[in-house]
Amino acid sequence: MKIENIELYKSITIETKEIFFDEKKEILFLGRSNAGKSSLLNILFNKKNFVKTSSKPGSTRTVNLFTVNNKFYFTDLPGYWFAKLWIIARDKIDALISWYVEERKPNIKKAFIIIDSKLWAQKRDLDMYLYLKNLNIPLVIINNKVDKLSKNEALKSIDSAYQIFFWEKILNFSTITKEWFKEFEAIIDESFKK
Repeated sequence: MKIENIELYKSITIETKEIFFDEKKEILFLGRSNAGKSSLLNILFNKKNFVKTSSKPGSTRTVNLFTVNNKFYFTDLPGYWFAKLWIIARDKIDALISWYVEERKPNIKKAFIIIDSKLWAQKRDLDMYLYLKNLNIPLVIINNKVDKLSKNEALKSIDSAYQIFFWEKILNFSTITKEWFKEFEAIIDESFKK
């Protein structure tokens, strides 16, 4: 998909009283805190620093919707499970994610779960995967930051991910080398045709 126009449409918090009910098709981007969601979106949008990145995990606590070509939403959900957040804050983020996903389920065409290849998939990644599968939301796993690994380490990381996620579709990805970027874009294009 050629992105001609991108705008931040809305940010939603757990305090938002009601969710919007339009019919735009939507793709979700999820991942643990600091997995590289914002950097991946900046590459996809071809706009440096358009989506705010932070070296401090747990900084994003809103659902951020970006309108793409005035037709679709690319939705950046807050990073789940950052251990140093207070339990109440973590619970609020989890509640926000589940509330949003379940409200918008009819419009969601794909979810990308971004994992940090250096840390390998964690239990919370598996929990999110099983949650989305239970809702019958089509998904792809992005094994991110592979540029920080040797070739052998990258192979071990993706092999581990295949086993953890039951041989689901997984892409090794790097925002530096843009490995697998064309396939990533092709998956997005195909998702919006459904």
